[in-house]
Amino acid sequence: MATETISLTELRPRLSDLVDRAHERFDRFLITRRGRTEAVLLSSEEFEGLLDTLDILSDQDLVRKLVEADAELAAGGGHSLEEVREAARSAQG
Repeated sequence: MATETISLTELRPRLSDLVDRAHERFDRFLITRRGRTEAVLLSSEEFEGLLDTLDILSDQDLVRKLVEADAELAAGGGHSLEEVREAARSAQG
């Protein structure tokens, strides 16, 4: 994943290639006009992930729970993936 700055003039003939790079390699492009950044080109998947992150960070209760869970893990708490799988299998039947 790379971030590249490209002028609007340079962008036009290369747009298809740059969209492919954004989609396939998650490259990002800062698009400038007259030397100033005006827009960003990135994959739709990365854009959706950023929106999801903003939603999570705007929920103070969820952020508090994530901080608590992180502290619990750092203190040696929590369960391993195998423990969770075993509990799920036990609950099924």
